[in-house]
Amino acid sequence: MAEASRIRVSHDDRQTAIEWDRPPSNVFDLPLLQELTRALREPKTREATVVVLRGAGKGWSTGLSVEDHLKPHVEKMLAAFHDSIEALWDLPGITIAQVHGHCLGGGLELVIACDLAVSSEGAKFGQPEIRLGVFPPFGVAFYHQLLGPKRAAELLYTGASFDAKRAEEIGIVNRVVTERELPAAVALIAASLGGYRPTALRLLKRALRHAEGEPWSSLAFAERTYLHDLMAGPDAEEGLRAFLDKRAPRWKGD
Repeated sequence: MAEASRIRVSHDDRQTAIEWDRPPSNVFDLPLLQELTRALREPKTREATVVVLRGAGKGWSTGLSVEDHLKPHVEKMLAAFHDSIEALWDLPGITIAQVHGHCLGGGLELVIACDLAVSSEGAKFGQPEIRLGVFPPFGVAFYHQLLGPKRAAELLYTGASFDAKRAEEIGIVNRVVTERELPAAVALIAASLGGYRPTALRLLKRALRHAEGEPWSSLAFAERTYLHDLMAGPDAEEGLRAFLDKRAPRWKGD
């Protein structure tokens, strides 16, 4: 029997909503990433003026499956996540992340790939990969431009979590509202954008992307470094396996 879809897509006039639902914490495994990419590449999604993305249940996402970071899955995982990020980045319409609960690791990278982000005040953010002995290639490629070199370095080197207020201060989210206000706040932005000239929005987005520069060569370098250098040493999987075993990592030294 085929597994039920964990991605819900709804289309309403010129708006699309994409919601993922993988309890308890919306971890993205390979099948869910593939589902997300298909949803993002649907013709109706690409025709929408506004696309809202959200996680169901208790939070946005705690990131990518740790098991899929292990061999022999890691190359497929990285490729699948790259496809999802690229499909999201390339959408002609304006993308809005509706964030609540935990937003960590690859989940946070999905947020920074969106054009706009609105968060509930109780949301928690972070890129904890370094604590597991790895790093987030998309974050490496994009945070420097988004946050500036010092903030990007702090976020990636420390792996520390931070609250929604801090996420707003450093430019990861545009606005913070209460949990109760979150759906209405996002709906209001989406409705406002939906009333503008679609061609003007799409061309404005294209111009903004051009002004931001071309980050994909940096991502390609980060991905090569991850696969061919980071995952080649004796400690390549130690932090990941320690996390799964609920123990402290025992680094041998590469």
